[in-house]
Amino acid sequence: MPAWFEGYRAYDDDTLTALANAGLLRRAAKDVEAGKVQWAEQGADGGVVEADGQRVQLDARGPQKAQCDCPAPDICKHILGAALWLRALEPGAATAGAPATPGAQADATPLPAPGPTADPLAEVRALQAPALFKQAGVAAVRRAVQALPCGIEWRVQGGTLVIDLPDLAATCRYVAGAGYEGMVSEVPERERKAVHLIALAALREVLGEPLPWPEGMAPAAAAEQPTAALGERERAFLAQVEAMLHELLTGGLSHVSEQASARLLALNMSARGEGLPRLAALLRNLGGMVDGLVRRDHRMQERDALALMSSIQALCDALRAPAEGQEAAERTAALRGRLRRAFDETTALELQPLGAHWWQTLGGARGLTLAFWDLAGERLLQAVLARPDGSDTGFTRHSAWAIHAVWPGVGAAQSLCQAPLQLKFPRLADDDRLALAGTARALALAPWHAGDARLATLGCGRWAELTAQLSAATGLSGDGAELVLLRPAATRTPILDEAHQQLLWPVQDADGLWLHLTVPVGDASMQRVDNLDRLAARGAPVHAVLVRVERTSATTLLVPLSLLSSDAKGQVHAISLDYATEAARPTPLAQRILRLVQWRKDQATPAATQPTRAQRLLGPVLDVLETQAATGRMPLTETQSERLGAALPGIASVGLHTVASALQHHLATPQPAGMLRLQQLCQRTVELDGLPSIAA
Repeated sequence: MPAWFEGYRAYDDDTLTALANAGLLRRAAKDVEAGKVQWAEQGADGGVVEADGQRVQLDARGPQKAQCDCPAPDICKHILGAALWLRALEPGAATAGAPATPGAQADATPLPAPGPTADPLAEVRALQAPALFKQAGVAAVRRAVQALPCGIEWRVQGGTLVIDLPDLAATCRYVAGAGYEGMVSEVPERERKAVHLIALAALREVLGEPLPWPEGMAPAAAAEQPTAALGERERAFLAQVEAMLHELLTGGLSHVSEQASARLLALNMSARGEGLPRLAALLRNLGGMVDGLVRRDHRMQERDALALMSSIQALCDALRAPAEGQEAAERTAALRGRLRRAFDETTALELQPLGAHWWQTLGGARGLTLAFWDLAGERLLQAVLARPDGSDTGFTRHSAWAIHAVWPGVGAAQSLCQAPLQLKFPRLADDDRLALAGTARALALAPWHAGDARLATLGCGRWAELTAQLSAATGLSGDGAELVLLRPAATRTPILDEAHQQLLWPVQDADGLWLHLTVPVGDASMQRVDNLDRLAARGAPVHAVLVRVERTSATTLLVPLSLLSSDAKGQVHAISLDYATEAARPTPLAQRILRLVQWRKDQATPAATQPTRAQRLLGPVLDVLETQAATGRMPLTETQSERLGAALPGIASVGLHTVASALQHHLATPQPAGMLRLQQLCQRTVELDGLPSIAA
């Protein structure tokens, strides 16, 4: 086989899907199966393949550089068909009219790729910085420097090195033999070179072989991030962000374009370069939502995007405020946030696993989060196995738990959660996240016992402290902790709240106060509900409970994810409610839960919950704002003005004067900036009114 063919063996189905889409790949596979792909011309450096009547010119640069004579502007099914056909050719089959290996199956499953002969990781290690920077160009190098440091997760998948960039919500693929210019991702074209360079630079950093950057262009360390008031350049950047928000609103969130996602990614990268990681994270999340709105994803709602945009506007306003004095400087530093994943290889950590839970975001990211208690630091640490999208079909809820190794020495999460461990050479970020890549090694330790004094030091044992922490986290500079470890003194049997379709688990603190942990009842949470019910039925000891703080537009829920319990031998271990297999017990509560789930399936709409006072007062305002944001029509209609005017007296009567003033301003002059500020005020008020309550 000519040398240029070898590179096509490394293009697996996921990489070809990233070049186009899954539907186009299936159509291309059908053409190969039907014998519609064959040689037209062959040469030493390239060739022409005829695919379904069209001529496709290919060479060693791969399918992304191929040319087809069909009118399709981008990668077409003919190019994909030619790539599938070429990768299936065996050595010596270069002159055949069809591939020597079998075609796709009748269900159009894409053809399997033979094993590659090249090592993509070795190629990345061997890349020479000067040549790499020349290929990327000065602009891309500067953009990359701005966005670094950047956290990554990586894996070798056949002949492809897959690099996930969670901070940029991007997955990049380095194909063996294709080099930097042959990298594949779904990143918009204008940012593709920079993001691909970021992926390679971040990987080389993790491998302990950092790229030598041009003089004067090295990425800034996390400790060098500015903490004082914003400069003129940073203020100009905030103006760009606000202009983008206002443009999205006036254009209508129901009519966003693909270009908006590309611009938000560019702003995300720039925000990291300006030392504004908190703003960068919000822009990344907004980019995922906008991308979902472009794709008409039914899970994406204009209201959610508007809420996020209002938080971005509020953060920009707060950052621009004068920062004179020590207290103001500290506030500005908190508003800037900390660059995530600035890892420090500390001494060995002794960790008690707290369990794992599976999650999915509206933007399409999914993953498994493992929680640990750091004994020396008395803090909650997390490690995350994740993918930014669904392109990695081998990464599933089950495989993340039972197959994918976390650290060498302990295997997958399923086995890791059974006993404490010592983590050597950990890479610990400032945001209390443990890296899975690098040189870390784990060693399983002897399990704790039920009488171990260390159990009394875990987490929070007083609910008054918890409510204060949750209230503080609602602000723009709050840490917004997603996970909290509780140490209940006692628990009661879970209660099924059929009216609100949720399971309530009462837990008591050291002061005798009770708090309800909540699990919404539904198909997605049935395993969690069943395990909690069965654990309570058998009277399992509860030493600690890991809960997720779920903030919605109406309320804040504390959802139990896992717990520390002890078995008949007194050995303590973590029980993950998403994965445990507690023996079925025919309790009356279990039967009621089953009836409720069946009832929900039979209903067209879920049961309505009782609104809080803030929801009743501000609901009409939020509805009008959502309509304006979705349509892009800033002038209020007569009906909208009447609804807002009718809501104004009630809002003022309960002392919400700041909200009332913002509403009056919006009634007088409806503009994007004022609209976003009103949305934020209403949103924060509803959120604070929905915080969980405690009772004696």
